[in-house]
Amino acid sequence: MSSSRPPIWQTVGLCMLLAVLSAVVFTLQFVSAHIRNTKKANKSRRRELLERAGFNDREERNKKTIVGFFHPYCNAGGGGERVLFQALLHHLETHEDHVLVIYTGDVGIESSLRHLNRPWNGMGTATPAEILERCTARFGIPLSTHPRRHQIQFLPLKSRAMVADSYWKRLTLLGQSYGSVRMAIEAIGEVLPDVWIDTMGYAFSYPTVQAFSSKVRIGAYTHYPTISTDMVSRVALRKASHTNPAGIASSALKSRLKLVYYQSFVWAYSRALRCADVIVGNGSWTAAHLSNLIGSTQQVRVLYPPCDTSRLAKLSLESRHARTLVSLGQFRPEKEQANQLRILRATLDANSKLREARNPLRLLMIGSSRDATDEARVESLRALAKEMKLTHADGPDHVEFLVNASYDSLISSLGTASIGISTMVDEHFGINVVEFMAAGLITLSHASAGPLLDIAVPDEQGRRTGFHARSVDDFAGTLQSILALPSDEVIAIRQRARTRASETFGADAFCERWERMMWGKLRPDSSTRPKVQ
Repeated sequence: MSSSRPPIWQTVGLCMLLAVLSAVVFTLQFVSAHIRNTKKANKSRRRELLERAGFNDREERNKKTIVGFFHPYCNAGGGGERVLFQALLHHLETHEDHVLVIYTGDVGIESSLRHLNRPWNGMGTATPAEILERCTARFGIPLSTHPRRHQIQFLPLKSRAMVADSYWKRLTLLGQSYGSVRMAIEAIGEVLPDVWIDTMGYAFSYPTVQAFSSKVRIGAYTHYPTISTDMVSRVALRKASHTNPAGIASSALKSRLKLVYYQSFVWAYSRALRCADVIVGNGSWTAAHLSNLIGSTQQVRVLYPPCDTSRLAKLSLESRHARTLVSLGQFRPEKEQANQLRILRATLDANSKLREARNPLRLLMIGSSRDATDEARVESLRALAKEMKLTHADGPDHVEFLVNASYDSLISSLGTASIGISTMVDEHFGINVVEFMAAGLITLSHASAGPLLDIAVPDEQGRRTGFHARSVDDFAGTLQSILALPSDEVIAIRQRARTRASETFGADAFCERWERMMWGKLRPDSSTRPKVQ
């Protein structure tokens, strides 16, 4: 009796299934082995880190808590970095047993605990001392001279390029999230902390940390959700924006495919967020979107970022250059700095008196530049200003760029300008608007998110503390109204704005809330702290 062979498609299908199962088993074995090896190496690296921080006694080392801050761009000089450094200062001054680790791509291989012997492309060149000195110069936070600054240690992340804006040409959210997982694995390979605090919003690092140890407490300070319901709705409604190019918005098929992509990403992102023990948002808008993403499984609190209101509040409210505007922020696409130039041009076109050579309307664009991509963005803004005839050789320049300015230079500019402008749509918080208010400027910000909901809101008597607008024409019209305000009303608005900024967004208020909302819920049990030799 002859036996019949199975159809070829069954044979091929079985082979493919076995290949997939083998790949899955091999991957799981590889990951499991890597986790075991990392945990084994962590004891010696923990000891080396604590010795580097100046703790050579074994008993003393065993009393220390390692708090890891995941902040790949710690030297960027923006509002997110102020949160990081203010938190570091708070821990230094109130928790003497803490050793603070910053995982960052800004330092090189000499800072590694893994004794890397070869540099990588895009490797950071800053030294820990230079980073702390820049922190003091940019923010006035005295970490570079703190007596326990040796308890701040920097560890390198060589995969940081994978989360850069320019790295992924397509599927940016997915690619950058993969890059954040790579960085988290690198960070854990350097040293596994007792507490992991992400201060940049890389949610996919949370399940990564959990995979290595369920004992590590995870905290998240989120400045801006990686994806928001607003982003999804713009794709669904086919509205063009900087996150939804016109080429996609104009195509029904592309919009449908992108909507499926976004919805899938929302599902994964929301589950990554739930791996954190504590989640705080930097404002009402951010907290509301995070709550919508994770549902009722966890409460998201609002923890406003700190602002150096004490120094800014010393600036005079009078003797300002009435026609000088200032904008403040990193040079990034979402800041919509090109619109500031368009607003300036529209205002000048509407009122010829503002073009007078002896007293022209001027805009100081102050911001930090992180890398070559940011530098190219600044150059494109310069070119746009020239194209709009806002800068020229035979007349007054209406625009001036101050890139990576020192904190003293920033204070000086805020002390002489009259109006602060912010054009970002759905600004997650808007610490620049807080700084404007504390410095006594009249604020003109986009009517959305943080500036509208949390910052430039009416005082208890319902009186104005700032202005809002939406379109370029709306901004230009409101700007002309501000320029026409009587001087006594200008002073009154400035004073109310300063009072709100100082009482609500100062460094002391931040530290009190950080201790209560963040650290108070993350503090690890001493019995779970690893012992080192």
